[in-house]
Amino acid sequence: MKATLNYNLRGYSGKLGDVVYSSYYNYRLCHSRIFRYPTLTDTHSRMREINNNLNALYMQASEAYRQDWKTYSLRNAMENRSRSGGIYKQMPPAKALFVQCMWKWAKANPGVVNLGSVTKEDIINMDSPLRMVSSCVQCGWLKGVWGWESLNNQM
Repeated sequence: MKATLNYNLRGYSGKLGDVVYSSYYNYRLCHSRIFRYPTLTDTHSRMREINNNLNALYMQASEAYRQDWKTYSLRNAMENRSRSGGIYKQMPPAKALFVQCMWKWAKANPGVVNLGSVTKEDIINMDSPLRMVSSCVQCGWLKGVWGWESLNNQM
């Protein structure tokens, strides 16, 4: 099916009725398909459990710790953004960087870290690099930014 767009729109993303539109290649290609709700599996419920736990863990952290993640995210967006003239990607926000580091920690410690049930006390007791943003940069999970040494508030 070929979609035609009116009103001089370069591209459209979203759902309209039973049709889903997706834009690719900097709005040069617009693809449409019929919406079909996916069948839920055990993987979906496991991912929901992990995401709910990581969200609760991020919200339990101290305000200074979350502010360090926001500061890092802002500096990362300014310093590490792609300079090419092609398609610009949006840099990840603070919470996404936290979740990304949590997955890297679980991958580095298989069998020890269960993201579905990990707690703030587990992170502190296991001496995880996730206790501070600066230690995540030190161990190579995050790119270095200006002043990353000062992002040392505890979880």
